[in-house]
Amino acid sequence: METKQLSVSDHAIATDMLFETKSAVKDFAAAITEVTSPEIQTFLVQELRNAIKQHEQIYNFLQDRGIYDAYNVPEQLSKDLSYADRALKQ
Repeated sequence: METKQLSVSDHAIATDMLFETKSAVKDFAAAITEVTSPEIQTFLVQELRNAIKQHEQIYNFLQDRGIYDAYNVPEQLSKDLSYADRALKQ
């Protein structure tokens, strides 16, 4: 399957969304450990599950397009430098 390369703006937005969902997962997990109300805890657990699913979808979107690969750090660093260079040239 051939995929269209993302523009610099779209790449930045998608990457930011990935990092924001990762932050949401951490925040919901921390909140669950602090809350005392069973109803609120149930709500937060469901939101945590939703955030994990969303993070997975965004990661898969980026990985399928060859933009993000958490399992190959040296190559990812090279890609990040290339994207930064592209952004600076625009």
